[in-house]
Amino acid sequence: MSDGHRRAQAAIQTILRLTNLLMAGKRVAVIGDEPELAARLRAMGAQTLLVDPAAALRGHRVLAEDEAVALADLVVGATEAHLPLLRDGAILIPAAPPARPSGAGEPYGAGEPYGAGEPSGTGGADGEPPAGSPARPSGTGGEPSGTGGIFAGLPGVRVRDGITGYRLGPGREVFVLDMSC
Repeated sequence: MSDGHRRAQAAIQTILRLTNLLMAGKRVAVIGDEPELAARLRAMGAQTLLVDPAAALRGHRVLAEDEAVALADLVVGATEAHLPLLRDGAILIPAAPPARPSGAGEPYGAGEPYGAGEPSGTGGADGEPPAGSPARPSGTGGEPSGTGGIFAGLPGVRVRDGITGYRLGPGREVFVLDMSC
C-alpha cells in the first residue's frame, strides 16, 4: 500500500470518526494533489470537486478552485485564502496541521501527514506531557480553542473533541477538524 493510499484511508477514518457524517450527497472540494483521497470520497458517494482538468476523466467534477470551495460542504486542504469563500456550516481540513498558539512551540505532528504524530519525549505521570511542554486542550464543549494556523487571529470554540467552530461573520460559522485526534 502506497503512502498516498495510507494517508487517504487515515484521513477518511478520522473524518468519519469526528463528524459521524454520511458522505453520500456531500460536496467535497479536494484542494491539492490528493487523488487517492478524492477517489475514496467519490466511492463513498460524495460529489468530489477538483481543480485538475484530468480529474474529469476519473469521474470528478472539475471547477475553478474558488468556485469549488464556495460550493463545498467539506473542504480538504483549505488555506487562509479560502476563508472569504466558505459557506456557512462548511467543515474544513486545513492544508497543514494547525499550529499551536504563539510561544507554545511546534505543533503536534509537525511534518507528518495530517498531524498523525505525538510530541516527542517521554510523558509524565498518567500520560501527561513532560514538564515544560504545552498541554493538549481538554476538548470539552464550550472551551475557547487554542488552535492557530489559518485561524490564528479568530477566537474559536471547541465543539467537541477534534472539532473547533469559528465565526467568520454574522451568520457564517465554519468547523475545523483536528486531524491529529
